[in-house]
Amino acid sequence: MRRRRIAVAVLAGLVVLAAVGGAMVVGRRDAALPRSRPDVVVIMTDDQTLASMRFLPRTNRLLGARGTTFTDAVVSFPNCCPSRATFLTGQYAHNTGVLDNVAPAGGFAKLDSSETLPVWLQRSGYWTASIGKYLNGWGQDGAIQPPPGWNRWFGLIDPTTYSYFGFQASDQGRRVRFANRPQDYSTDVVARTAVSAIERAPSGKPLFMQVTPLAPHVQTPERATNGKAILSTPVPAPRDKGTMAGVPLPRPPSFDEADTSDKSPQIARPRIGARDLAYLRRYWEAEIESLQAVDRLVESVVGALERSGRLDRSVVMFTSDNGLFHGEHRIRTAKFYLYEPAVRVPLVIRGGPFAAGRRIGAPVANVDLAPTILDLTGARPPASFTQDGRSLVGLVRDPGALARRGVLLENQYLLPDGSARRTVAIRTARWKLIVWDDGWEELYDLRADPDEVTSLARDPALARTKADLRARLETLRRCRGRSCEGWQALPSSGGRGG
Repeated sequence: MRRRRIAVAVLAGLVVLAAVGGAMVVGRRDAALPRSRPDVVVIMTDDQTLASMRFLPRTNRLLGARGTTFTDAVVSFPNCCPSRATFLTGQYAHNTGVLDNVAPAGGFAKLDSSETLPVWLQRSGYWTASIGKYLNGWGQDGAIQPPPGWNRWFGLIDPTTYSYFGFQASDQGRRVRFANRPQDYSTDVVARTAVSAIERAPSGKPLFMQVTPLAPHVQTPERATNGKAILSTPVPAPRDKGTMAGVPLPRPPSFDEADTSDKSPQIARPRIGARDLAYLRRYWEAEIESLQAVDRLVESVVGALERSGRLDRSVVMFTSDNGLFHGEHRIRTAKFYLYEPAVRVPLVIRGGPFAAGRRIGAPVANVDLAPTILDLTGARPPASFTQDGRSLVGLVRDPGALARRGVLLENQYLLPDGSARRTVAIRTARWKLIVWDDGWEELYDLRADPDEVTSLARDPALARTKADLRARLETLRRCRGRSCEGWQALPSSGGRGG
């Protein structure tokens, strides 16, 4: 492959002023904008684990080696729609109100789309584009006009979003149907559309783009003739099928855990048998095969930024909306639970203040991404809109500033009787305390036991530690804005920062 010479993006003289308050007016540029405004591109995969990152050589070369890797990044709510709503707002799920993928507690309609990151960026003069998956349920009611804030819109339409072939998309509000030809593979279509959007973006405006392929999410389950669901997997592009055959399934100490009595009865599962193991292996191979098209997508997007002359002033972020279980704690392919396989995600940022080859181990979360983008661009939400996250720009200056920060983890689901169950956790650089809705508690020392094999919740020597974490969690689970931990720890970056 021809090697491109790509300059490391450096934002010189980035000035972000936060002195001007008050609500913003649609169509008016903020008087306190920085002179040099970066282009920002966010590439967000779906259900990607940390373990799969080693199979993305282009991404690691173009972003990882030339950017900053956050080695302790998590999502606060490990489920698609709540996580993506947090990214679009910088708020925890208990403040966005998006607590599920579907109504009544979640889905696209649950989010107030009139005040989101693209709206604020567009108001401040950015040309915005969304290419790929948006929020769960979008378009399912037949309304496929672009949500507020997007100049260029190519949105996958539910429920066809979860089909790698034969899906439908809204192209600026026009329904487009794709067939089952190799060139109609979902990730490749998203990649081509993203490249085209970069090429056609107005040269006189800074660019904000989110690129959100389906991969490596599972294909929509097909139905067998007897009505039972077939165990489905992600679907790789035809040219990638079989290329990862035989790659071993990761088997950390928590895989098919021998004794789960220290964990909530709500996750009780039988041991993984031969049939489940064969499925997990098949799923893993298909998953990393499907990511090969994502890896090429990253290369295509970076190449388009370079050809358009934008790369040197661009900040490119790569992350996922949540992780996924592959047999850890006996949990088959699922997410949602607040253990590490579901909450840990890749986070790599290239450009601006995010130096090449740097690794930062402070606890950060997806709730921090919107404040970071606002800090970099000088855009801001209305004064009445409160964000819970913190800009990572200040963290670059002082990596130890968030050493004691606690990140909130939360989930909620409805029982058949309509009642809601909510589990919450606090995760620091060392400790994680999980409190289930029925009061069951689990405590893990992530330094000594990163795979969460042994809960220390009943260890009397850690009673004070657990009490401290519980008290902090009680604040976090209801926090808003400055009452969320991490606000006072970071040095000022010169911008609003959240």
